[in-house]
Amino acid sequence: MKKPDIGQELLLLMLLLLPMVYLGIIWPSLPEIIPTNFSIKGVPERVGEKSDFLLLMIFLFFTNLLLYFLFRYIPHVEEPTFSTEPLAVLQRKYYRIRFMIHIYLAVFTGAIIFMVSQGQPFVMERWVFTGVGVLIGGIGFYLKRLQPNYFIGVRTPWTLQSPEIWRQTHNMAGTLWMCSGIAMIIAGFFMPVVVGVFILIFLGAILAFLPYIYSFRLFNTDKG
Repeated sequence: MKKPDIGQELLLLMLLLLPMVYLGIIWPSLPEIIPTNFSIKGVPERVGEKSDFLLLMIFLFFTNLLLYFLFRYIPHVEEPTFSTEPLAVLQRKYYRIRFMIHIYLAVFTGAIIFMVSQGQPFVMERWVFTGVGVLIGGIGFYLKRLQPNYFIGVRTPWTLQSPEIWRQTHNMAGTLWMCSGIAMIIAGFFMPVVVGVFILIFLGAILAFLPYIYSFRLFNTDKG
């Protein structure tokens, strides 16, 4: 099994930490009260405290951190039996997926911090939850087209034993993630910060466990 590339992992960790470093640098200059909702005329209709903004940024940081550890410390094998592609090619594709996810979150989080620092009118909750919803939906779109492999996807003992169970499970998981992403985007127009954070945590558990259970039931159905 190929050892992880230290340079690549350091780049991902830099992308993970960069928005929080940026926030730490400009934190003293941020206003104590941040307008989060504006009328058509640009008049503030709702304001939030500085601590509310910090909560959102911490949430995004831990979302990124969770994704890093999830994709970094998954099981690896010497040679995937499902794929005709060489192991090195699969590893490069896998790293590109990780890189795109982390750079998306880094740029998205940095853009929000910049807008706040410049006093730009925006609805804070809408931007944050819409961005996470787009990420979830994008991953779901990718899952529906993901071929069997040992690096990414719903890699349960049952999906790895059967290409058909893999296909059905990822079709279900992709649809679930896409619908959840769309729901998160819509809900972002109405949810307050704290409620949205707890809903996202609950949603994350559902997105992780339902495909796992689904693949187990498919396996047992095939076995009769």
